[in-house]
Amino acid sequence: MASETHPKEVGKEKQRQASAISGGIFLISLGVLFVTGWWWPGIMVAIGLASGAELVFRGKVWSGIGSLLFFCGIAVVVELMRATDISWTVIAAFILIGIGVIILVKAFFLSEE
Repeated sequence: MASETHPKEVGKEKQRQASAISGGIFLISLGVLFVTGWWWPGIMVAIGLASGAELVFRGKVWSGIGSLLFFCGIAVVVELMRATDISWTVIAAFILIGIGVIILVKAFFLSEE
């Protein structure tokens, strides 16, 4: 007789796999950071990759993409601040505008499922 797997067991197995994938990606990212020495803001990219991959694997594709973009966006902003003489107040204004746009898009165009 073939054994049937209970749906809750399948869900737990998928969560275990998602956590393993996330952990593996994070450890690989840390290894890359050791080699390159790009700790800040590189750690934000590592967190974004790991959290985004876990969310995508769990079927929450848009949340995964959003997580990746958020953490990579922090890295981009920090590097822009290092490379240019743009005032922090200008960057802060654009960050607030971006967060506001994300909230509006989520409220009107993306359904929570």
